[in-house]
Amino acid sequence: MLRIVEQSVQLPASPDALYGMYLDPNQHAAITGSPVVRIAAKEGAEFWAFDGRIFGRILALSPGRQIVQSWRSFEWRPQDVDATLVLTFSPDPQGGRIESCLVNAPEHLHEKLAANWPMRYWDPWRAYLSR
Repeated sequence: MLRIVEQSVQLPASPDALYGMYLDPNQHAAITGSPVVRIAAKEGAEFWAFDGRIFGRILALSPGRQIVQSWRSFEWRPQDVDATLVLTFSPDPQGGRIESCLVNAPEHLHEKLAANWPMRYWDPWRAYLSR
């Protein structure tokens, strides 16, 4: 069965700024607390964060609007297919909104992934922006 983790978050920054922060390795690391992040605003670029606990590639970019990545964590079983992460950035009265859709989340990790995104990304990102 195809498992999808969908989330939406409003953050106090423009969609262009949020898009840029996600794709900048230094800002991505500062937001998430990951010691090293490997990411670039280039299709085909490798993605690696949280000491290699999550990894993938940039599949498609629509500047300021959308990022599509292959996405996998160290908790994936060998037979689990890579997930596809789609992040869509849009204006919001308070700044910007990110719609997140992780397609092909492994059944055995679905609930954990849904719970971890706010803790690993949305809450730290909000705190980063409030500094």
